[in-house]
Amino acid sequence: MRILTTLPLAVIILLLSSCSPPVVQTTPSTPSVDVEPGTRTPQVIQPSPTPQNNLILWLTPTFAPDPSTLVGSLLEERLIGFQQAHPGISITVRLKEEQGPGGLLEALLAAHNVAPSVLPDVIAMDPIALRSAALKELLIPLDGLVAQPNAPEWYDHAISTTYDLGSFFGLPFASDAEVLVYKTDRYPEAPSSWADLLTSSATFIFPAGDPNAAFTLFQYTALDGLLYDESGMPTLDPVVLNDLFTFYHSAHVSGVLPTSIFQYHSPADTWDSLKSDQVSSAVAPLSSFLADGNPETYAAVPLPSRTQPGISPAENWSWAIVTPDAVRQSLAVELITWLTEPEFLGPWTYALGMLPPTTSSLALWPEGSEAALVSSLVTVAQSKPTAEQLATFGPTLHTAIEAFILGGVTPIEAARNALAELQSP
Repeated sequence: MRILTTLPLAVIILLLSSCSPPVVQTTPSTPSVDVEPGTRTPQVIQPSPTPQNNLILWLTPTFAPDPSTLVGSLLEERLIGFQQAHPGISITVRLKEEQGPGGLLEALLAAHNVAPSVLPDVIAMDPIALRSAALKELLIPLDGLVAQPNAPEWYDHAISTTYDLGSFFGLPFASDAEVLVYKTDRYPEAPSSWADLLTSSATFIFPAGDPNAAFTLFQYTALDGLLYDESGMPTLDPVVLNDLFTFYHSAHVSGVLPTSIFQYHSPADTWDSLKSDQVSSAVAPLSSFLADGNPETYAAVPLPSRTQPGISPAENWSWAIVTPDAVRQSLAVELITWLTEPEFLGPWTYALGMLPPTTSSLALWPEGSEAALVSSLVTVAQSKPTAEQLATFGPTLHTAIEAFILGGVTPIEAARNALAELQSP
């Protein structure tokens, strides 16, 4: 388990109520970063315009500048460094939940509709929110404003969702990934393939209770299973799906995959079950494992696939720009560039327990088992399914898994029935 200590800071974070106006810093020699933890949806009341020298940054609590944590103190110091490099400029951070009525996307849409003056200049967004906000024309295209991320410096997992709308809307900064965590005393060697799991008597679980079947959909696409036919209509390949279902079925019959998998709805749930010693291996969030996993008890590898080297679902977070104001936009471009420099992203992604987006950032991780694990993940990480894919295919796949695990249907029958259900009027 990593012990994360805070760094000494000569600053004070001001915790303001969600309805307090931004406080503009007037002492550039000792700048601080204002943090407003409000998550409420903006009201119709129009506040005073944000001063031209104050940048507004929206974040989730995971990334909040906070001197009591290593993650928070690193970001706080970085933001203060930006202010010192730009005398007279201050930054106000407003915290929003990741999802829900007060979440980043919902608050952005509400502010756009009823209170444009409270819109942020810069916002952190996950791929689903980024795509939705871009389609709703809430974000500024970064083409021509920011140097586009490209291989080999930028990892494929980081830039895979960057250009899917034709324009460039988000600059990646960190990705939360999923891994297989296993108890080292239950496996003679690290399980790196389906065969390794099947030949062991140790129990393995994934969140089969997820109604959107995200784990299964990801496994299916990793096998190059088609999701859309030549006409653009949703489809599933019964042969590929049967391959995956046969693995599940064989694991269940042999006692490796227990019926209890339907109790778990997320990787966080299966990780909790592993920690309570109910199973031998489980799908888990990388960040949770790095923060909580005792190296004397647990180890982690990419998710086993049919063949090595495994796979890893990754959710990429990116900086996006909202302000249309030319002056503020120019500062926002400088800010997101400042926040994606390797000397910051290396230590910050290490503290977050997330995949860094660039080779230079990973090179700044401390040598050890964590850097070795992440080095194995960045080459096999792939984007998680989109919201549209989850909504279209998830319920059908979830029903199919229940059919052959609980209902006595064969894997091939379940696969064919899934295709028929998907194509039914």
